[in-house]
Amino acid sequence: MKALLVGSLLLFLQACNFPLAQNNSFNDKVATQAAMAFTQTAQQSQLLATNIPATMTPALPTLTPTSALDDPKAGLGNAAWQDSLTSGNSFGLGSAEEQISGTNATVWVKDGSFQMYRPTASGGYIWYCAYPNIADFYLEAKFEVQSCNGADEYGLFIRKSDFSDKSGYYFLATCEGKFNLMRWTESGSTLLGDWKTSDTLAKGPDAVNTLGIRAKGNTIRLYINDKFAAEYEDNVGMKSGYFGLFSNAKQTAGLLVKMDEIAYWNLP
Repeated sequence: MKALLVGSLLLFLQACNFPLAQNNSFNDKVATQAAMAFTQTAQQSQLLATNIPATMTPALPTLTPTSALDDPKAGLGNAAWQDSLTSGNSFGLGSAEEQISGTNATVWVKDGSFQMYRPTASGGYIWYCAYPNIADFYLEAKFEVQSCNGADEYGLFIRKSDFSDKSGYYFLATCEGKFNLMRWTESGSTLLGDWKTSDTLAKGPDAVNTLGIRAKGNTIRLYINDKFAAEYEDNVGMKSGYFGLFSNAKQTAGLLVKMDEIAYWNLP
């Protein structure tokens, strides 16, 4: 496993990367990786970066949801890649818990879901990557969260340049029913819009939600339970990359994020 620790506002410590252990059935063409970043101390950098004008990448206001934008999979045919997580083969994991290096967080695949457990409310984003590197697509995953409250976060990320790199776009969903899109580059993290609430986003402990991201060029749309939620325009230049899931236990010890299925469709 690989770990990345962001220690403070001005200092980034990067660990060496090592491959995950693979079982005999693991596909050599599929690799996954885990990393941790953005410790509680460094959360100040997100707030600072958010308040710094991003002259290169002005974010458009979020659009009002309309029925015309719903059904993001219409006309896309069969998924290009999907995993129902009946086993951990696609992620190089078994049913036994594996600790992520440098953290006390654990991950495993069991009973049809990828599970990420955070025993303490230490804060910090922990992510886990899937192998495919994709450009224009619609990505969707079904989540169930347990012992999740308030500002605790979970969701999908896309266009991560490297397994251990913090970069990418993060679809942030909170357990109090808010969502946003965060861009993370080597220059820091920036929220691309205001925090929004959605009637379609289930909140609180034991919430179940399907989160989707449609990315084509500079345009990124977010979907919650098959309903259009928001659109963002960003020209930083992150055009492709890896994807996966993350969690951030800001306030709840014992946060458990379960991903029950994940798939993506290529866009024409």
